Amino acid sequence: MRDGRILVVHPEDGSGPIERALEEAGYLVTVVERATTAVARVSSGEFDCVVSGYELPGDDGVALLEAIREVDPTLPTIMYTADDAVADDAFECGIDRFVTRNGAASLDRLIGEVTAVTSETTDPPQDVSDHEPDPEAIVRAIDDAPIGISLSHASLPDDPLVYINDAWEDITGYDRQHALGRNPRFLQGPATDAETVEAIGNAIGNDVPITVEVQNYRRDGTPFWNELTVAPVRDDDGEVTHYVGFQNDVTDRKTAETIVEERTAKLAEERRALRRLLEHVHGLLNEITDVLVTERDRRVIAQRVCDEIATVGTYPACWFGSTTPTGDALVLEASTGLSETVDSQLELTTLPAPVEDVLESGEPGACRVGECTSEILGPATVGARRLAVVPVAYGHKRYGLLGVYGDRGETLDRREQQLFASIGRMVGSRLNAIQTQELLTADRVTEIEVEIRDEQFPLSAVAGELEGPVEYVGLTHTPDSASCELFCTTTADTSSVDLSALAFVDDVRRITDTGAGTTFALTVESASPFRDLAEYGASISELIAHPRRVVLTLELSPSDEVRSILDVLKAQYDQVTLRSRTERETRTRTVLDCSAMLEERLTDRQQAALEAAQLNGYFEWPRPADGAEIAETMGITRQTFHQHLRAAERKLVETYVGTGSNGQVS
Repeated sequence: MRDGRILVVHPEDGSGPIERALEEAGYLVTVVERATTAVARVSSGEFDCVVSGYELPGDDGVALLEAIREVDPTLPTIMYTADDAVADDAFECGIDRFVTRNGAASLDRLIGEVTAVTSETTDPPQDVSDHEPDPEAIVRAIDDAPIGISLSHASLPDDPLVYINDAWEDITGYDRQHALGRNPRFLQGPATDAETVEAIGNAIGNDVPITVEVQNYRRDGTPFWNELTVAPVRDDDGEVTHYVGFQNDVTDRKTAETIVEERTAKLAEERRALRRLLEHVHGLLNEITDVLVTERDRRVIAQRVCDEIATVGTYPACWFGSTTPTGDALVLEASTGLSETVDSQLELTTLPAPVEDVLESGEPGACRVGECTSEILGPATVGARRLAVVPVAYGHKRYGLLGVYGDRGETLDRREQQLFASIGRMVGSRLNAIQTQELLTADRVTEIEVEIRDEQFPLSAVAGELEGPVEYVGLTHTPDSASCELFCTTTADTSSVDLSALAFVDDVRRITDTGAGTTFALTVESASPFRDLAEYGASISELIAHPRRVVLTLELSPSDEVRSILDVLKAQYDQVTLRSRTERETRTRTVLDCSAMLEERLTDRQQAALEAAQLNGYFEWPRPADGAEIAETMGITRQTFHQHLRAAERKLVETYVGTGSNGQVS
């Protein structure tokens, strides 16, 4: 007989074969059905192994394993079930073995696993009666023990220490000369918990053992966490003669626990912040998206965005502003919740620091009420706790700043600042689209001619290799690549020149070669400065590159700042000169203007569907939003949204295909 006691936890239906197989193998078997009963029986300490099914009345087998681990972490456990899907959960709870129940052969495997896990616990004890340690061996064991051990004398005043072992010295830093004859309370210090000290005193006064974790101090003054057990030592008459103390330095464990607690608290706060943000985001983004789709006037958009933000309970005020052409003042274009006494134009030096910081860095910024000392636009001026400022921009083109106030300590944290940064980009994208449309449909445009004398300009380097002028035609992006193609024409001889030898050129593609000149495409890694100019609203109407200089003719909306365009070029090239600036009638309409004409053909709903799709990235891949989500922002069904979008796409294609070969829209 194996003399092992096995607790089987299994519903009555099906437990018989398990019980018989274990008994035939020589084990003493007890069968219970419920997990609660099993835990009670385990607490008695009478079993060498637990065999459990998964499906039990009440709690399941995994919950039972978790409870057993709390009662007896060392008790071997085996799960015997036909459900393989729970194996990962069972092993995560610390199960020793998992046996799949699939016929008579599985019972043999179960017996083998039971034998394996119980072999160590059921081996018969050896006879050690002739090998009991002598007093000297016991003293050596105590002296050399890896934990601190001390003895205090109970009959002497103040229970002084009369013995400490080597580990006690190592833990505390006090040697025998400085420790013996003193009550061990000298290990206490400023951070020692008074209630814990009182509990130790009460236990000693009542002659009962106690185990606590207390912060003590080493001889050099450094704190450490001491897992301390104090127990009375009695003589043959039952009188207390000494108090034994066991000291274990658990500083590393306490530090780890503190880190876990701090991380847990931080995660809980992150979850609360995320829930709060989600509550705000859903309705706010829907409303702002509706504003951007339906409105086409910059000031109306700015005011309605401010109004929508201020309707959220935690944002009492909001403003939208842009800098003056000189860059030293902020012009408030829209606001909600500000005092009526606030001027419409404010010197930057009088405003909260985040305003200038965001203008300089292009990144979101914020300040708390105690940090913002400005009496203009500061959080205190609207009774708020914090001000967040984000840029309103599209690419490099900046349209202004959005300022949002939060009236609670936890509002406008990092996540909410990123939310409003996204809103700033949404508004900037819409304003850019409006500005581009205005440029295409405007009766007048601003035309500037700029000269750049810098051989590092891409097409100037190409002209240098060809030893002749090069004219820029256009730019396209290469599919499935970050690179792009520059289309150019030249009257110079290209047959004997390898333009791919230029450092910035990846490939050269010849398109046409006639007596009048050659048209070719250069594959390059960077679209700068062409894309940069487009992001600032500038349209290149002509670009002629020579070996040492380039002349660009750019068209801008009358509202665009010429200085910003020049700053873009000066940041990349030397000797940038504005040669002329004129206001003139708009150019002859080309295929580039088809968007303006398309607007005349689209209904309001078709226009709204097309713009909502573009604004929400519907034409990107992978799509960040599907048709149902976009339809929800418009307050219509998915079918209606797709109906309007398909009609808009059809008219878009018809307008494009109807373009004549001369570049004019037919």
